Amino acid sequence: MKKVLYWVVLAVTTGMLTAGCSKGFESQKAVDDMKVTLSVARYPLVKSDNTLNVKVTEASGKPVTDAVVTVRYYMPPMPGMAPMDFNTQAVLKGDTYSASLNVPAEGGWKVEVSVARTGKPAATTTFNLDAR
Repeated sequence: MKKVLYWVVLAVTTGMLTAGCSKGFESQKAVDDMKVTLSVARYPLVKSDNTLNVKVTEASGKPVTDAVVTVRYYMPPMPGMAPMDFNTQAVLKGDTYSASLNVPAEGGWKVEVSVARTGKPAATTTFNLDAR
């Protein structure tokens, strides 16, 4: 009986500790001749600082590491609210671009990723993310 009670208490405690944890998020989109993969470790985003990772690959799967990756994140306009529209440049770390997003409000956000390579027009795609 003590063993059963121990396992029940352990299961309930573990469930309570992990209930507030968020899972990561990853989404991929094809744009021009590339694949753009956006990921975050915590999802939904938090109303504060968030790290966004962008991996860009060619159609062959080879990582693109010679681009300028710009991230624009904004909340679509709503009546009575000031516009919330921010831009940041992602920094290359290994074969992944990383950007810090300071999300000021909860709700639905659009994240626009622009990839500019020398000699080619910038390729842009948009992702929908939530903040809580």
